[in-house]
Amino acid sequence: MLSHFRADWERIIKGRHDLEKMEFIEYRRLLPNVSLRGEYLKSYGEKLIADFLFEHDIPYNYEKNWWWRSINYRPDFTIYCSGNSGLIVEYFGLSGDPDYDELTADKRKYWQDNNSWNLIEITPKDVSLGRDYFFSSFKQLLTENGVRCFPLSEEEIWNRIKGRAIDRFTEVSVGFIQRCRKLSLTPDQLSSLIKSQNDLSSVEEQFLKVAQDLYTAYLERLNATGEEDFDGLMQRAAQNIGEGHSVFERKSENGDLKDIHYMFIDEYQDFSDLFLKLIKAIRLQNDQVELFCVGDDWQAINGFSGSDLKFYNNFKQYFSPSRELYISTNYRSSKSIVALGNTLMEGLGPPANTHKPDTGTILLANLEDFTPSPREIEKHSGDTFTPAVLRLLSKLLAVEKNVVLLSRKNRFRKSKLEAYGDLLRSYFPEDVKGRISTSTTHKYKGLQSDAVIIVDAVLWSYPLIHPDWIFTRIFGDDIDKITSEEMRLFYVALTRAADTLIIITEGKNISPFLQKILARQALKTVDWDKFLPVKENNSRLTIRIDNINQFNKGATFAIKDQLKASGFQWDSNNKVWQKSFLENDFVMGNLTNSIWSSLANQIRVSIVNDHGSVVEEHVIYSGHWTQMRKNE
Repeated sequence: MLSHFRADWERIIKGRHDLEKMEFIEYRRLLPNVSLRGEYLKSYGEKLIADFLFEHDIPYNYEKNWWWRSINYRPDFTIYCSGNSGLIVEYFGLSGDPDYDELTADKRKYWQDNNSWNLIEITPKDVSLGRDYFFSSFKQLLTENGVRCFPLSEEEIWNRIKGRAIDRFTEVSVGFIQRCRKLSLTPDQLSSLIKSQNDLSSVEEQFLKVAQDLYTAYLERLNATGEEDFDGLMQRAAQNIGEGHSVFERKSENGDLKDIHYMFIDEYQDFSDLFLKLIKAIRLQNDQVELFCVGDDWQAINGFSGSDLKFYNNFKQYFSPSRELYISTNYRSSKSIVALGNTLMEGLGPPANTHKPDTGTILLANLEDFTPSPREIEKHSGDTFTPAVLRLLSKLLAVEKNVVLLSRKNRFRKSKLEAYGDLLRSYFPEDVKGRISTSTTHKYKGLQSDAVIIVDAVLWSYPLIHPDWIFTRIFGDDIDKITSEEMRLFYVALTRAADTLIIITEGKNISPFLQKILARQALKTVDWDKFLPVKENNSRLTIRIDNINQFNKGATFAIKDQLKASGFQWDSNNKVWQKSFLENDFVMGNLTNSIWSSLANQIRVSIVNDHGSVVEEHVIYSGHWTQMRKNE
């Protein structure tokens, strides 16, 4: 498995060279790169950087938050050499684009002006000569900047990743066995299927050899113990019915399949080969039974478990004579939300109609536009996402909405999704906590809420194309098929809301599915000034101290020791000293009579509330305070 973790997508995934240049680039962009540490990275260049740091035991933060120009700036890699100094490694992958180059120049100047940090720039040219060459040159750059690079042994690397590797291998193997069972494959049939593939990579060959042995052993175990899984029960049921065993007995009732007049099949878009075998067996015993199938191809999201849209798209081929009726009315969502879903799925079938007369609300929340208040920065150090979500929740709960946060993955913000939901609920009173829920989009299919917040409309979530998809290519999976299903999953997320939908994205990391929508219609963006921070039971005030003249940095420097002694902390991003107080405990006289106050000259003191608004501002010249403004 170690070779698979390291493998370069350029070597693992073959083919698709028939695409035009721009199509090929877009195709590559949709393939996430996963570091040895398990992060989803945006490019192969970032993957090489992350893997080098991991393999040389160099601690790093990926996309750590920095405040720059009052925006949330997240450089690719932060390496600490001490508590407040170190290296910034940026992979400038779009060099040549005028806007990108201008931003790159600004970033370069920012770090040049910051004496505590050095910037290392990596470009596609640096990684184009291969992994070994890049590792050698990158090691030299780090060494020149005082970072010691000692490579871990293969055994040490494996020991650090084996827990995740084993879990991942188990997950992939279980999924593979389930796909085989859905297709009712025998070991010999699986062997023939594998042999029919003539373009397997070495990694695929290794996995399929092991998976074939596991599948054979699994079937032997079921046979030896007399146990059965659900797919096996379905197979046996189809076989028994096909052999003429049509009488059934249950605790509540009994009967004969030959006497059934109608069969209703719900969620028909998730139909599979195994279900087809069962239905065929029943119809073999009862050719008069009539089928009523209901499904929505726009909500076909279970291909990973063996479902196949071919049964939906070719209904008359499998069940004839038959009729197809379109039921296109949406009774769940308001007009704007239904229209949004139609925009995403345009050209893929008849559009949905809405039954509700109300328009509803759709908001786009771009985290790059969000600036937390000083108190939020203090409470959520380095985390801008949580205070932003709390503001959204607070606004929705204030108008008595039930809210669900939908995520593509079950792990979110480095924790289980439910645990993150518990964290969010902890900020609200008991009487409203129950109105906040979290769910993956898959699990929330068929459900609805007054308000839905899609928390991850970003490139690496929609679509989520996991590197392990190559192990199911023998079942017909490919990038186009997976991407189409991911778009349908995004449609499901969009259409769970009854009247309010908020979509969270992040600057240039926007999901291509959301980009598709924005290319066709504009969405109203969140005005963060109207979404106030969560009100605390004990409101706080933050005292911010900086220089009146920004070009005279010596004013605060002269009193830094006294400020430290008084409990103030330096905010290197905003270039201010700050300290917070409970509002009820704050006494202005304690501030004006402090030691640092008597020594202060050309100093500005701002008193900021929880919402980030300045309630008072003072200036100090030679220890004398003058109030400049006060907002009631």
